[in-house]
Amino acid sequence: MLHLLSVNDLTNDFLYSLWRDASKNKGKSNNLLKGKVLTNLFYEPSTRTSSSFYSAMSRSGGSVIPINNVQFSSVAKGESFEDTITTMSQMSDAIVVRHSENGAAERAAAVSSVPIINAGDGNSEHPTQTIIDGFTIYNFLNKDLSNLRVTLVGDLKNGRTVKSLVKLLSRFDNNHFNLVSPEHLKLSTSLPKSSYETTDINEVLKDTDLLYVTRVQKERGSVHDYSLSLNQLNELPKKSIVMHPFPRVNEIPVEFDKDKRAKYFEQIRFSVWCRQMLLQKVIK
Repeated sequence: MLHLLSVNDLTNDFLYSLWRDASKNKGKSNNLLKGKVLTNLFYEPSTRTSSSFYSAMSRSGGSVIPINNVQFSSVAKGESFEDTITTMSQMSDAIVVRHSENGAAERAAAVSSVPIINAGDGNSEHPTQTIIDGFTIYNFLNKDLSNLRVTLVGDLKNGRTVKSLVKLLSRFDNNHFNLVSPEHLKLSTSLPKSSYETTDINEVLKDTDLLYVTRVQKERGSVHDYSLSLNQLNELPKKSIVMHPFPRVNEIPVEFDKDKRAKYFEQIRFSVWCRQMLLQKVIK
């Protein structure tokens, strides 16, 4: 693998190897990337993704060039995206890119001499979040990622984490998807083979192994307000898990955070574990 642009670039063997290594290492520091440099190039706001890549690279002994606000870079002077990528590829060993436009990661890969890692482009994909989401499922539900009743709720039209997760879980056997959203925020990609669309989450809560909650993406023009109540969340089976890629607005009440089914803070911890292993596999 030179670039990671899509979930399609992640083979099952690669994922299982990464997850096994992440389980063993658990984010412990080493010097495997000593002397290597990562550029974090973010054209959109980010807390968890940019910080976890920074933490992962630091824990591997490497260093980071953080460009987390391009308005203070040469972009503000009119520099093209391609020139910025070409420039930073001369200074670093890999580039993590987040961009507001679909296809930006592919554009970056076309001109970069070092690996490009897609940290989210437009409303298209977010493959490294899917590595983390898959690892969370691998740890808390089952290691073969099959026979799952997956309920996805929120802005499915613009949620790139949702699209990437559906793409991954569709590879595995007997997974069923409940797609819950208002009509104007329905999943914009082709539906999975086994799926059910509804606007009412109460129809499917009791038939859920994994509840994946996303926020409404107001920065992409989405308009809708919703929140799940404790009473609704308590309708979930006792062995189910609840995930959220964050940031959380008001979708899940904070009172649910101590429930054993709440796994979203584990997702955040796992983000460093998984991105550390990813960087060690991608950077040569």
